[in-house]
Amino acid sequence: MKFFATIFFGLLAFISLVSGAPVQLQERDVFVPPVLLPNSTSVWKVGTRQTVTWDVSRPPKQITNTKARIVLVTDGRLDFEHPLATDIDVLAGKAHVKVPHVAPGKNYQILVFGDSGNTGEFFTITA
Repeated sequence: MKFFATIFFGLLAFISLVSGAPVQLQERDVFVPPVLLPNSTSVWKVGTRQTVTWDVSRPPKQITNTKARIVLVTDGRLDFEHPLATDIDVLAGKAHVKVPHVAPGKNYQILVFGDSGNTGEFFTITA
C-alpha cells in the first residue's frame, strides 16, 4: 500500500509540475479598424441605402479571419440578432447597408465586428 501511495503522489506531483509549465502563446492577428463613416455629422434616413466605411490602412501582416459583420448599436446595446451586413470582407474598407426601421434619434453607432470590434461615433437616424 505504501508503494502505491508513493507512486500515486509522485505521479500527481509530476502532473502538477508539468501543468504549471509556461505556455508558448502564438501571436494574434486582431484587427480593430476604426469606423470612419457614419460619424457625428452623419444623418441617415430610415429605409435608405448608406455606406459604412472603416480604416484599413494598418492591418496585421497575417489575418486569419477576414470576415466581418456590421451591427447597429443603440444606446450602447448591440443588435447582433439583426446585423446590417454579414460575411463582408474586413479588408474592403466599406460596405453598403440598408437603414432599418428604428425610432428617430441621435443615439446610434455602427460596430464593424470581425475578430474584434470597433464602434464608431454617435450619429443620427431620421424617419
